[in-house]
Amino acid sequence: MDLNGLDFKRVKLSEESTKKLQLFKSRTGLTPNIACRLALGISLAEESIPSLELFVDETGQEINRYTLLGEHELVLLSLFTQWCHDQDISENTRSKYFLAHLNRGVELLTNRVKGLDGLVNLLNNETL
Repeated sequence: MDLNGLDFKRVKLSEESTKKLQLFKSRTGLTPNIACRLALGISLAEESIPSLELFVDETGQEINRYTLLGEHELVLLSLFTQWCHDQDISENTRSKYFLAHLNRGVELLTNRVKGLDGLVNLLNNETL
C-alpha cells in the first residue's frame, strides 16, 4: 500500500527508541509494535512538528510493516496522511516524518507511562 509517498516494508527505529521500548516492555509487558502504535498516536496528537533529526538515527530495532501496524494499518496511516496534508508535508519527505513521529512518540510514551497504571491513565485521559 502506498499512501501518497509512504511506501515501506520495514521501519528501522533509532537506537534510543529501541532502548526505551525495551524499558517500556519491562514496565508494562507491551511489545514494541503495540507501543509504537500508541507512540504514533501520541506524537500525531502533539501540536508541534517533530524534528527530522529524530529520523537520522536508524541504528536500532527493525520492525516489518505488518508487525508494526497490524490490523490497524489503514487507520494509522490514514491519520498520518491527514497530518501530512494538514501540515503541508511533501510526499518525498513523508517517510522521514513517519520515522520522526515514531521516535518522538516513543520518547513521549516512555516519559508519560511508568507502569500499567500510567498506561490506563494515558488511555483514559488523552485522545490518541
